[in-house]
Amino acid sequence: MKKYFNINFQFNHQELERTIEETSREGKGYCCFVDATSLVYSFKNECFRKILNNSLVNSCDGSYIAMLASKIHKKQLKEYIGPDFFKKFIYKPYPQYVIGNTQEVFNKIKAKLELNGSDASSLFFIPLPFKGVDEFDYQEIANKINQIHPRFIWVSLGAPKQEEFMEKLLPFIDKGVMIGVGAALNYFTGEVKDIPSWARKTHSIWLYRIFTEPKKQLKRCKEIVLVLPQVYRKENKLMKENRGNLRIKIKPSL
Repeated sequence: MKKYFNINFQFNHQELERTIEETSREGKGYCCFVDATSLVYSFKNECFRKILNNSLVNSCDGSYIAMLASKIHKKQLKEYIGPDFFKKFIYKPYPQYVIGNTQEVFNKIKAKLELNGSDASSLFFIPLPFKGVDEFDYQEIANKINQIHPRFIWVSLGAPKQEEFMEKLLPFIDKGVMIGVGAALNYFTGEVKDIPSWARKTHSIWLYRIFTEPKKQLKRCKEIVLVLPQVYRKENKLMKENRGNLRIKIKPSL
């Protein structure tokens, strides 16, 4: 991974998948899909930024983040969003756990897997009561997980809660990779309409989400609009300084 906007990102999609798949065999860790909301929150909250940077791996979950990083770093970088990752990996024939969201959504996930010819018997669910992140009994949750030894543990609590939850649960689980995917489960089941190709191509996923979930997204977008320019300016300034220092170092001596 490499730092962009002071966060470790893995923009190589194949390497991201490989890291998660290989670690899930015998190791453990957590993976964050960092969208603009999480990036902005990390800019203001050092503790949350440390949680992101202590992860096994982070994916860029925002097309605007990828676009801005590409512009500043002079690279072709592309996002890999949570719904796409979930859609691909939920069909893997491994023991898996879903934590959070609702029983109804979980039942729909199992039904969709079975409809597509997959065995859903190795998919398990832990519902969580509405509590603060410090109020959960992490040992009790881990005891249920450790009985199954899942390879993937899908955490759907929304950011930043799910990232804080994964960081606190990690010491208690024996193995498996926790993956914070937020509403990816709802996209998979059709609770939320899938992101159309035009929104992806035009970097307008945020706009599409406003239309589909106005109450939830408008509040988020307001903060993003206010803070994201500061994030961009800070990263751009840092890159210019680094390039200047590099030119000084390689300048031939007389």
